[in-house]
Amino acid sequence: VRCRLYSASWSRPRQVTMLMRCSDRSRNARRFPIPESLLNDAIVQPYVHNCFVTLHEGRHVYQFCIFFKRHCHLRINTLLSSGDHVF
Repeated sequence: VRCRLYSASWSRPRQVTMLMRCSDRSRNARRFPIPESLLNDAIVQPYVHNCFVTLHEGRHVYQFCIFFKRHCHLRINTLLSSGDHVF
């Protein structure tokens, strides 16, 4: 799956490929993303949060699944932080 990664290690977002895991080898197998393969600092926080965001723009509706880590010992992500909001 192609996705956009806003890494705290980079100065701008990048298109990357996220690994997927399949429930079995059949054509109808369920697929599960593995965001841990892209996110660093597994020692500080081994698990990954996720949430779903729906964006309405005119007649178009876009849905996104957002994966993130949030821990006080992780580096601040300057790509996502602005003003009083620090990520």
